[in-house]
Amino acid sequence: MLTVACFLVGLGVGIVLNSLADNLPPDQFGFRNPPRRPHCRYCGAAHAPLHWLALVSFLARRGRCEHCTAPRRLRHVVVELVTGLSLAGVWLWAGGDPGRFVPAAIIAVIFILITVIDVEHRLILHVVVIPSAIIVGLIGILTPNRGPVKTLVGGLGGYGLVLGVFFLGQVFSLVIARLRGQALDEVAFGGGDVNLAGVVGLTLGWPAVLLALFTTVVAAGLFSFGYVLVQSLRRRYSLFTPLPYGPFLALGALLVHFYGKEFAAWLGGR
Repeated sequence: MLTVACFLVGLGVGIVLNSLADNLPPDQFGFRNPPRRPHCRYCGAAHAPLHWLALVSFLARRGRCEHCTAPRRLRHVVVELVTGLSLAGVWLWAGGDPGRFVPAAIIAVIFILITVIDVEHRLILHVVVIPSAIIVGLIGILTPNRGPVKTLVGGLGGYGLVLGVFFLGQVFSLVIARLRGQALDEVAFGGGDVNLAGVVGLTLGWPAVLLALFTTVVAAGLFSFGYVLVQSLRRRYSLFTPLPYGPFLALGALLVHFYGKEFAAWLGGR
């Protein structure tokens, strides 16, 4: 029953995450809306409380706004379900221990929000990263087997290592731009990814952040290979197509946070 309760709480948290993902990123004019009640992006009307949960709207009205019948975003349902299933899974992982569940659930929710915004907007926002760094840093400092030193060194290590990669990427972009005689429109690795790497380091501490960054690189490489292969077969691949890197940093952080010991033991056995 408690697992089901965590799932239902996760659905509610998903409503909040969707509101943040809808309003925190700046619009085409650079304006950022404050978080507000779920509303229709077409008519602007606020949804009735019964329809705040997009899952209910999809089940009751086939995903249509109750005011103008315009379609609601499928992403809203996906985020609600992913958050609900994630919190239920975290509860099972914690073995019913609230002391393990609460900080792990907070970490999972933070990285879900960061992933959604980065996938949709190619942005890792300071307004999200800075509070996240404070929260996960405090969790790490208060964790008995981690403490302040490992937490802060992990944050600095993650930030510093990825900052080095960022500078290498800048040099690579300059070289390619010089060879092409045209500046690249986007860089594959931005400053937001560097900040996020610092959050990953604060989340895991030292030296676990190293395993997370290794996992990130492998996961991003495998996905990029698959993407290039599929797009090439479809004859739609474009050279230097940028892909959001934040989701892979989030994936590495979550895998190591929840299964780091098992993963490290598996690598050692190899």
